Amino acid sequence: MTISPLFDLFYPRLCVVCGRRLHDDERHLCLHCLQHLPRTGFHTEASHAMEQLFRGKADIVHAIAYFYTSPQSEYRHILHHIKYHDGKECARYLGRLYASELAGSDILHDIDLIIPVPLHRKRLHSRGYNQSEWIARGIAEVIGIPLDTRSLIRYVANPSQTRLSLYERWINTQSIFALSDSHNIQGRNILLIDDIVTTGATLLACVNTLNEAYPGSVSLLTLSIAR
Repeated sequence: MTISPLFDLFYPRLCVVCGRRLHDDERHLCLHCLQHLPRTGFHTEASHAMEQLFRGKADIVHAIAYFYTSPQSEYRHILHHIKYHDGKECARYLGRLYASELAGSDILHDIDLIIPVPLHRKRLHSRGYNQSEWIARGIAEVIGIPLDTRSLIRYVANPSQTRLSLYERWINTQSIFALSDSHNIQGRNILLIDDIVTTGATLLACVNTLNEAYPGSVSLLTLSIAR
């Protein structure tokens, strides 16, 4: 997308991490912040924090996250931006970047269908978009795999989990997802997308719901994992 000099003068594009004004060839993150993104490198490791988070709890093939974040890290601004400040294009951009960086691994090779973690219709209406769907769009554009936003639905508008304990998060996510189209999932290798994983409760609830349709396999991908 080309930005006119006049538009950029009055509405300068700023790095979502450090706030510095972006150059013409930079998008959403400045080159410095992009180079220092705390990447996990999970796709190069046989055992790692996210895989251990779901071990013994869910039948999944892969579980990976792009970068680490924490309350003290400047990179937390990325998630806040894509979730609360109409940052859907940033979400798609990072989805594309991550998919491109995964090109040398075999993690995405057997995927048949990409499914983002859904929002409840009330939250989707108030926010105007699902950030996980826009991450998934970016990935789908790179690997050329269909995106499914209809088969998995969230029919309970559970409250925010930010201040909940591990057990409370698990209780908060039980029986909040359902399938509207199980036939589209049967036998398909699914990549489930979310913006961040903390305790894994939301993703685990999604996996359990998807497994009711007997998919070929389920893998997990998030932009971030909480330290």
